[in-house]
Amino acid sequence: MLPKQENYQLARQMAVENLRQADLRGRASCGGGAYRLEAGGKERIEIKYLGQDLVFAFPEGNIAAASGFPLSLREEIFLLHYLERASGSALGGEWISFGEIPGGAFYQPVFAQRCQTALAKFFGQEPETIRSLAGEWQGESLVLGDVGIRLWVLPRLPVALVLWRGDAEFPAEGKVLFDSSVSRYLPVEDIVVMAETVVWKLVKKKGYSPPRAQTTQRKKP
Repeated sequence: MLPKQENYQLARQMAVENLRQADLRGRASCGGGAYRLEAGGKERIEIKYLGQDLVFAFPEGNIAAASGFPLSLREEIFLLHYLERASGSALGGEWISFGEIPGGAFYQPVFAQRCQTALAKFFGQEPETIRSLAGEWQGESLVLGDVGIRLWVLPRLPVALVLWRGDAEFPAEGKVLFDSSVSRYLPVEDIVVMAETVVWKLVKKKGYSPPRAQTTQRKKP
């Protein structure tokens, strides 16, 4: 078995290779991005990621943020997979839980621990905090829970972060919800990574350091 880092590198390399062979103008359109053909046959896709401008450069396969903020290898993989998988279909307009996503049951324990437990732990006592932090990413208020916000992770990939404040009787609770179209834009494994990335970016904004990432594994039947 390849070491974890090499697995990630291989996944990234495969995604780049698949996109090199694809109609990048069509991929940009399906993902809600803008396509540009430059001198020498170089192709560029510009897309919004958490309110920031990203540029995908082909054939190199590089991804650069206009603001210069760094991207982890795991982020780059799900961003590439988004371009590769994006169907271009309309949003479903209905929020669903991770367990309702096809294949989500296999990853439910991992998703709950890395995303929803962390959300409740760091924001459950002061849920309003997440609203101000998410505002930097153009977060929009939702009438869900004690505090609910919608974030556009990518142009056709919204997520809802919902918090119920903890008290002496009930513990804090956090939920991450997805539009019902989500599986048309990311495979389930990447949905876990995407949600975990969003939550921990917010945790880091609050002043905590995220734990070292682990490989996503399926729950054994």
